Formats: sequence, structure tokens, C-alpha cells
Amino acid sequence: MPLKYSEIPRVFLHTGDAYIGVKPTIVSTVLGSCVAISMFSRRTKQGVICHAFLPFRAEAKADNERSIQICRYVDTAVDHLLMCMLRLGVKKNELEVKLFGGATGLTTSQVRPPSALGIGDKNISAALDCLSEKGLHPCRMDVGGSVGRKILFATHNGDIWLKRLEKQIFSNDSKRVK
Repeated sequence: MPLKYSEIPRVFLHTGDAYIGVKPTIVSTVLGSCVAISMFSRRTKQGVICHAFLPFRAEAKADNERSIQICRYVDTAVDHLLMCMLRLGVKKNELEVKLFGGATGLTTSQVRPPSALGIGDKNISAALDCLSEKGLHPCRMDVGGSVGRKILFATHNGDIWLKRLEKQIFSNDSKRVK
């Protein structure tokens, strides 16, 4: 018998964290300039998601010390998510990858010139580049712009529900992304 939506456990994903969904879970997070990357396997019905807020570990930390929050950085988060899925027995070619977030900045979008690359733009670019280097490409994206997003990720079927945030207040613009 399929689980009812109300029976599925829920987890909030904090900045710099990842969640490996080996059992059905609804993972929520709120994104501004940060990005969330999800990977899902229809065959195993398992998914992973991260909430990364800086593009490259090398730019932020010059020493070789391993970061406690590996998913703080987009580049190391992509490696970590892929490694987790491979360890769960998922083949790379069966991964459904989705990318969300990377807003220009909720408070600075009117101050800086639109052409200047902000952290949101850098996070999007880093995510697309790192995924491409691994031979992965998002099947769905909702990135950029000047508003934050709240997302819910269902680890057991790969669905993502998206709500755009207007001036830190929920908007009526909510949609389900498959």
C-alpha cells in the first residue's frame, strides 16, 4: 500500500548539509543565492539532496583540511552526492538530476549592476560545470532571478515542490516539478 503524504517523515535541510534518502522522506529547504542539487534513481527509489552556498572549496579554503560540511561547496557537494548514489548501487546513467536556487541576492539585487556575477550566478555556473564534468545534466532547473525559493524533495519518487518567495513572504506561485 502506498504511503500517504501525511505519513512520510519530514526533515529540514540546513545550509551546507546533505540528506541521503534510503527511506521515503520529504526534505525541505529554503534557498536564496544557495543552490540545491538533487539526484534520484527511479529503479532504487532513493534520492539525495544538498544545500550548497559557495561555488568552489579551493576559493574559500586554501589549506588541505577536510571541511566538516562537505556540502558547503558546490564542487564537493556534487562529488559527495554522486558517490552516495553509486554506493547505494545506482548507475550514473539512471540518475535524474535537478538544480534549484542561485538567486542574485534578496537584498543586493537592486544595488549591483545586473551583469555583475553575484554569488548566486557563480553557484549556478559551478553546479552546471561540476555536473557536466561528471557527465550529468539537470533534467529540471529553476535557477537565478531575484527571489528565494522554498523546495520540498520527496526522496522516494524524486518529485520536487517549489514555492517562490517574494520579499521573504510566500507567494501564490507554487508548482510541482517532476
